[in-house]
Amino acid sequence: MSLPDDDPVYTLKKVMEELDFSGLLANCSDKGRTGYNPIMMYAVVTYANMRGIRSVDRIVDLCERDLAFIWLTRGQKPKRDAFYDFKNRKLTSDVLDDLNYQFMRRLQKEGLVTLKELFIDGTKIEANANRYTFVWRGSINYHLAGLLDSIDQLFEKYNSFLQENDYGTKYELGNAQMFVIEGMDKVREVIEKNRERKLVKHKKLSNNRIIEIDNCSPLEIRKLQNNLTLIADNEGIEFVYGKGKRKPALQQAA
Repeated sequence: MSLPDDDPVYTLKKVMEELDFSGLLANCSDKGRTGYNPIMMYAVVTYANMRGIRSVDRIVDLCERDLAFIWLTRGQKPKRDAFYDFKNRKLTSDVLDDLNYQFMRRLQKEGLVTLKELFIDGTKIEANANRYTFVWRGSINYHLAGLLDSIDQLFEKYNSFLQENDYGTKYELGNAQMFVIEGMDKVREVIEKNRERKLVKHKKLSNNRIIEIDNCSPLEIRKLQNNLTLIADNEGIEFVYGKGKRKPALQQAA
């Protein structure tokens, strides 16, 4: 028994040959330890996601029984601890964002997606890879709305820091804009109504809304961090750590 010629595992392997894994490999300097090839582990996790599989136990089982997984691992059988270590310590969010971005662009180059609309886990990513559309379920904790407000305040703090110190002009840095979110006003309105209804023990109102977020690329957020690092290096600003130490304004913005 063999894999069908059109199995997506072959496409995955072809696309991965063109990716830059330097960020991932930098997290895998396990001197004195034997481990599994991180690129192979990424391939297994990615292929599992392509098939809608998230459970580590299920992935472990497939590495022992499924031909495609066995082909990817070359017969190796990583266990639960190996996958948890890989996903929690090596495949950091920054590395994953970078690889996903590369992966999507490579699919476009191969003509496998147009990037006009790409659906991943129910999320629609538009052509510029910065626009996301999803459904805000009523079951989502209302604290997430407050978190978005907090992020907005951080962006304002970043812009104020550049303006007050004239760093924007000096280093040719423009103002940063928080995610443009369409639909959140209605979400917040229902959240407030449900808080009131809870006090009088009334049934909650449905809060399923279509939310669209623009300007939400992880790469854009990383630019802000790089900008602050640039300023710190050129201005000789040192970060301090520990209780009782006053952090410079730049470190607070970072």
